[in-house]
Amino acid sequence: MSRIAFGGSVVFVVAGLVACGGASQPAATPVVSIAPGRGRCPDLAKADEVSTFDFASEFALSHEAADKLKAATLAAAEIMQLSDKLDAGFGIACAQIALGLGTTGDFRSGHDACSAAYRSVLDARQKIGEKTTPKLVVHRPICLTDASAMTKCASLCDSSVTADRASGYCAFRAGRCDGSCTGVCDVKSRAKCEGNCSGMCDGAMKGACGGRCKGTCDGRASYGYCVGTCVGTCEGSAMTGECKGQCSGACELKAPAICDGLCAGTCSVALDDAKCAGNFKTPHISAPCLARCELAIMGQTECSIPKVGLVFSGRMSPKERDQADAMKVAIDKSFPGLLKILYELGDDGTTKVKSAQAVILNARAAFKTMARSDVSESQLTKCFSEPFKTAAAQASVITSVLDRATAVRNTLSK
Repeated sequence: MSRIAFGGSVVFVVAGLVACGGASQPAATPVVSIAPGRGRCPDLAKADEVSTFDFASEFALSHEAADKLKAATLAAAEIMQLSDKLDAGFGIACAQIALGLGTTGDFRSGHDACSAAYRSVLDARQKIGEKTTPKLVVHRPICLTDASAMTKCASLCDSSVTADRASGYCAFRAGRCDGSCTGVCDVKSRAKCEGNCSGMCDGAMKGACGGRCKGTCDGRASYGYCVGTCVGTCEGSAMTGECKGQCSGACELKAPAICDGLCAGTCSVALDDAKCAGNFKTPHISAPCLARCELAIMGQTECSIPKVGLVFSGRMSPKERDQADAMKVAIDKSFPGLLKILYELGDDGTTKVKSAQAVILNARAAFKTMARSDVSESQLTKCFSEPFKTAAAQASVITSVLDRATAVRNTLSK
């Protein structure tokens, strides 16, 4: 028997045997045994290490199986990081809402805090009576992500695609514009806005007012809350519409203009420090890789803090009006933190988390089909079974707290 090394495999060849009488017998069919890899487990807490980890060599996998495992491992790492971030973020934001509305207690998790906030908002609504309806006026923030984030992510987790197919170009960008800005200008401080202002207006305005409208509301004299169109001044809170004074917030420009702040759109010269302010073009990569990258982009997105204003419509008794005023003060102060996180996650945040969870669970169930030997399967199970199980469970925790936080917002915005 001869032993020949070939690449990463060992081939055993049985030579022809001589039978009694001297007749030669045909050589046996060569038997190929795939040598197991080293099986060193990557550290899921270190995303950079996972990105450069050689899954194919470590576990003797095909390139296709290695890419599938790598995408699942990176998705699991993203889930764990996102879980910690959201538990803390939602915990603080929802606790502020609950405490601001008079609820006391200790909240052990983001889900507990958002459950308390949800009950607190419902209780506050009951105190202002069934004939009164609250409405939230929101200045939508500008949300930014590294413009090259999608392309970098796509190139790391799918080895089969070329550079052009991995491109995740973002057409709508934001940055400092030293020329004329076309789009939205998020001003650093108060400035004249030749367009629609979303934020605060210190002069005459026409539009939605999240504070007290002094002037007319839908054509009728107004000195208080206005759910319709306010013409006059909006005191003490966010507004959206035409501002004839100084605008603090985002100005949707009617025509190209100088922007002393962040220009989201296009600039007559190259934007400085440009970042993505919209959606990325979807790269042509595998579904597991795309699910991981969309989760990574969601985790890296950073929004400015939105301005909000709570207004009411309907009849209120003097006592109910006092309750409404107290509710407005609490909501105007505490809701921006919650909305900031929800804008960063996007309306499809739950869907993206569930897609990544499916990638992790599918990979965990495919160790046997990925592996080329029993030893390799054992190595995969040892390294990834429990981490994948934990990450999948944390994905369910994320969707649960996200759904609860969304419910808190929807009690006032829908």
